[in-house]
Amino acid sequence: MKIRLLWIVFGIGIGIAATFYLTRTRDAVIAQQSERPGNSIDPPIEMPHDLSGLSIKNPRIRIVHTTDPDLEGGSMYLQQVDPFLCYQWGRSLSQRNFRERDGVYGDSGKIDGILLPDGVTKMMDRSHSNSCGSCHNTPYRDGGAGMTIAKNGATGRNTPHMFGTGLMEMIGLQMRQQALAIADANGDGWISKEEMKGKRCIIRNITDDVSGDAVDIDYGSFDDENGDGYPDLNSVFWPIFVDKNGQRIAWARNLNSPEVAGYHFEVQVYGFGTPYAPFRPAISTTVRSFTTTPFDIHSGLQPHDPTTYTSPKRDGLALVSNAGAQQFISAAGKDRGSVRAPTKTGLPGISLDDPDRDGYCEEISEGDIDAVEWYLMNHPSPARGKQTADVIAGEKLFKKVGCASCHTPDWRLNAYDPKETQPHKQFAGDRRFFDLAVEWNDKTERLEGKVVWLADVVKSGKHARYVPRKKGYTVRGIYSDFKYHDVGEAFYQMQFDGTVVRKWRTTPLWGVGHTAPYGHDGGSLDLDQVTRRHGGEAQGSKEAYVALSDTERKQLLCFMSSLMLYTTDQLPTDMDGDGKIEDHFMVQDMDTGLERFNVEWLFKNPAKIEGPIRNVRGERIVSNALTNLRQAYGLDLEMLRDTDGDGFPDVIDQEPTIRGFRDGAK
Repeated sequence: MKIRLLWIVFGIGIGIAATFYLTRTRDAVIAQQSERPGNSIDPPIEMPHDLSGLSIKNPRIRIVHTTDPDLEGGSMYLQQVDPFLCYQWGRSLSQRNFRERDGVYGDSGKIDGILLPDGVTKMMDRSHSNSCGSCHNTPYRDGGAGMTIAKNGATGRNTPHMFGTGLMEMIGLQMRQQALAIADANGDGWISKEEMKGKRCIIRNITDDVSGDAVDIDYGSFDDENGDGYPDLNSVFWPIFVDKNGQRIAWARNLNSPEVAGYHFEVQVYGFGTPYAPFRPAISTTVRSFTTTPFDIHSGLQPHDPTTYTSPKRDGLALVSNAGAQQFISAAGKDRGSVRAPTKTGLPGISLDDPDRDGYCEEISEGDIDAVEWYLMNHPSPARGKQTADVIAGEKLFKKVGCASCHTPDWRLNAYDPKETQPHKQFAGDRRFFDLAVEWNDKTERLEGKVVWLADVVKSGKHARYVPRKKGYTVRGIYSDFKYHDVGEAFYQMQFDGTVVRKWRTTPLWGVGHTAPYGHDGGSLDLDQVTRRHGGEAQGSKEAYVALSDTERKQLLCFMSSLMLYTTDQLPTDMDGDGKIEDHFMVQDMDTGLERFNVEWLFKNPAKIEGPIRNVRGERIVSNALTNLRQAYGLDLEMLRDTDGDGFPDVIDQEPTIRGFRDGAK
């Protein structure tokens, strides 16, 4: 009896030990649920695979921020030497499911976010999603639209898509430059109380040499004409109050606050918009801030991003990102890197701040944000579907009933001029490195794309670099003036503190045919409902729409429905610029099938698929899993190499051979 008992105890012990070993081993090899790097030859327990080749393949390794493209595997190397690989790493970060060992859900359920006007109530609860793709998932695997979430008020906030978001950022930053050029007479970067007198902010959407409907859009007065202490600009401009030296006064609430000598501003072109909130804009201004804040509030992952918390002149401006976008101190996160771990390479170590006190440090790195910004800045734009007679007639009716008075069709990005010496008159141009030109092909009855390079190859240092040309570009069919408008009581939202939001930013309509439900709250289930819901400043247009015949309304709705999104990696695309789309596209001597927008084919080391195999049922299939994952994804590059598999690259890991998921050491 005793011997049997001993064997039972021994067996239980062996079972516990085996479970511990297997779970620890599995955790070291297997990453997120969506991360499936293996192919059919790999043991699926140790190396999960997805033979469709569509799942995330690269492991969770923090990218190291660099400004030198010769540092192989650093963020600037990825951006300039292997730009599509940088795009893919950023895409993976925006779609992957983060785990506990990545630091997700540090303050789950805690009420947080910006303060509403009562100065006490916070806008939402924290840590409710472990992936951006949980909401931005229509279409799947892209920066799509999605569900309605809790935010600001009990009616919620609908998730907008992020197609073309980089172009929107560039429009917003250009609007800022154009506004400063009007009012900042001495070119010092801010508008004094004297300079703002008698000036209006009127911006033209496209230049006279560009085809399209050019309109002068009035964004209000730079002056405080009504005496309430704020510039009488449209709320899309968020003021940053400064002293006589142009330095930001963080505590200033308005122009009448002591020591305030004037202001400059951010331009909020994202989201549906909310009213002015003290001390910081309610809506993100740049792609970078549009990324850092959601990582923190939605997933409990605090980015350590000196790009957004460093302000050399203390004027409210942060640094210019690797992607070329001016950042603002208002986007600074909670992890300021006040304590850094030592490294054996001399590079700055991991931030040990841990703002949410969950034990996991530097949950999102500055280099990670570089990559996500690069992905979103270059994210393809929405497309237009088949141009039927009804669609063409509907577009004319759209303008006739007055919808285009707010939903401005086109915007022009002005080219960078290296000869311009005045900073506030210097436009950035189109900073993307490629464009995916998408059109409907009547012969094939489908949307088709073409990769258009917007960068030149420059040979300097150890590697050839892709440098954006920064030429001019006309953004067609965006359909927004980016102004806040009062469009009637049906759109009013009572916030948690009882205050009522009456104005919303004009939603860009590109992609609107695929983004139901509609409205800031997702309260309108189809395009007819949301159009009839308009009132206030849009009352005349709504009445004109209702007065149309049934046939005319159907035509107008047909036009809006033709503004489409699409699944980028399945889009038939001319990838190599030979003017045709192959049914059997060859990459690395493998037939990859239909030529489509799979950016892995454009890596510096193109990905190689496994190819024809028999699956577990004996069926002949083509496996799109990779056989050269490490080479294609740069996992052996110096700045990405992670010997112990803890997610911290060796160059910043204080113990590169000892696995420490919390801080690189423990």
